[in-house]
Amino acid sequence: MDVLLTMRAFRRVVERNSFYKAAEDLAITPAALSKQIKQLESRLGTLLLVRTTRSMSLTEAGQIYYQEACRLLG
Repeated sequence: MDVLLTMRAFRRVVERNSFYKAAEDLAITPAALSKQIKQLESRLGTLLLVRTTRSMSLTEAGQIYYQEACRLLG
């Protein structure tokens, strides 16, 4: 897993508030993007996003990870 690539993908999901829109921006399928985020969560050992069929929200860990991603990626 490319950590920086996955970090950028996570940041895009949060900023677009949509897996579909973020995947479109990244030129990958929503399924591939979802898999990347699940792998990231598994690697970190925590949930970053709470997903339902209609909405998505950051967990506390997700908020911290997002802030750090923004700081590191500029």
